[in-house]
Amino acid sequence: MPHSAGLDATHHRLFVGSRIKPNTGEIGGGHQYEPGKLVVIDTETGKVVQALDSVGEPMISTMTRQPTHLLYGINCTVAVFKEIDPDHFQLLGKVPTGAVSKTGLWVPELKRFYSAVPQHFVLTVPHGTKDFRADLLKELNLKEGEVAPILSNMIVEEAHLMVFDYLP
Repeated sequence: MPHSAGLDATHHRLFVGSRIKPNTGEIGGGHQYEPGKLVVIDTETGKVVQALDSVGEPMISTMTRQPTHLLYGINCTVAVFKEIDPDHFQLLGKVPTGAVSKTGLWVPELKRFYSAVPQHFVLTVPHGTKDFRADLLKELNLKEGEVAPILSNMIVEEAHLMVFDYLP
């Protein structure tokens, strides 16, 4: 399932980020499924040059090709790829960013990577919960007006910007 793409017109390469497991509607959905894929396509021939494991559903549009030949993909984690040559790429590593962070930007002049983390809810597990998934699914079926103990344990994490002075 392709989700985003980035283009290197100079080298005729299209970078496509995708997830390999569909969102089934389960808690957490399929977008966090690991691994996602980075697919490199030759735009002149239409052939797949390489397919690499990546973060689940990476936002390849945030990938940037630098003089260092590094590519960045982001989805709650920054995946860093090194171009060996236009036909070969290697995953160097993954760096956690933040919950639901899917937007990032490499600024070469500052040698920094910025990751935007939007405001989101964090669900904390109440003391004594033995099977969080089962308890949450049971709460989701509550009748209107009934109190949901697990859902009442949500906190709000405000939007913020993460700054990375070093990535692999």
